[in-house]
Amino acid sequence: MKYTFNAARFGLRGWEGQGGVLYDEADSTLYEVSESAFLLLNSLWLQADPQSAMELARDLLGEPPERVDVELVEAVLNDFRKMGAVTCLSA
Repeated sequence: MKYTFNAARFGLRGWEGQGGVLYDEADSTLYEVSESAFLLLNSLWLQADPQSAMELARDLLGEPPERVDVELVEAVLNDFRKMGAVTCLSA
């Protein structure tokens, strides 16, 4: 699976070492996100091409991820997909 950030509907802002916020323009909801969740979303937002959980985990860790790392990234992405902040595309 490949993932993209839904920039048409959501805004993202973060602060170094403090996490960030995710703004849903559809209903003006503001969500606080942890630093790691912000880094994950920001990585998707900055990339023009969809990315896999493996690619995202590698970018976050700076080294090849273990299976558990990829599974954690997939779980977070699934939560954001349910919110509509992340779109999942078939590989």
